[in-house]
Amino acid sequence: MLSFEDFYEVVSLQSTIFTPGFSFDSPSVLRRLFEIGSDLFDGDPTVLPIPEDAPREIPRITLQSSNRTLKIDVAPSRTNLYRIKSAADDTININDFNVLSSQFLTNYKETVNARCGRVAAIIRRFAVIENPGREIAAHFCKEDFIRAPFDRPEGFEIHAHKVYDLSDFDQVNSWVRIRSGVAQFPDSAPQRAIIIEQDINTLSEGMEDKDYSSQKINRFFGIVADEFDIILRLYFQTT
Repeated sequence: MLSFEDFYEVVSLQSTIFTPGFSFDSPSVLRRLFEIGSDLFDGDPTVLPIPEDAPREIPRITLQSSNRTLKIDVAPSRTNLYRIKSAADDTININDFNVLSSQFLTNYKETVNARCGRVAAIIRRFAVIENPGREIAAHFCKEDFIRAPFDRPEGFEIHAHKVYDLSDFDQVNSWVRIRSGVAQFPDSAPQRAIIIEQDINTLSEGMEDKDYSSQKINRFFGIVADEFDIILRLYFQTT
């Protein structure tokens, strides 16, 4: 029987702020990013020659650390900050990253004078399992379905969405995707695994009129790590 404790390995974390109405200028934004993040993003920058009429969610600037564990994508409508597991022995600390996210993204927002209309956080975890498809089916499906048709699934996926009140925020979306897949890192062989992705984000409705303060952004990233665990425990309760 699968349990919450099986999913202690984190593949990646993502923190996002949405910046509706932001007047984006690549040279100016790049300069500001270097001013506040040169110690974090010491790898070669990428600035894409994208037409001005291109969709606003397409990143114009990508920066990363030289060891490829940190990355940031910057688009006119959103900024994504990532922590990526780069090797089998690379351990990701969720709380440390959320503190970094709060500090850097609020600093960026204030430095470029952008408005934040929405926030999001994503976590991807995995557990190495010999037969991940069948394990997922056995955990979530009735025994009759395990005998047939889910007796030998090469792949299996559970995808759930709900909307609910989170602390002192308005309603948020919570997405959970549990699927069979492969975990692979540059220094290790591929291994069959169960991969879980969770996404908590404030609603897109009304985003154009909202302006989350730095304090509110800090609050979101401060509570979301525990919220991820609370939700995942509901899917893998142990008796």
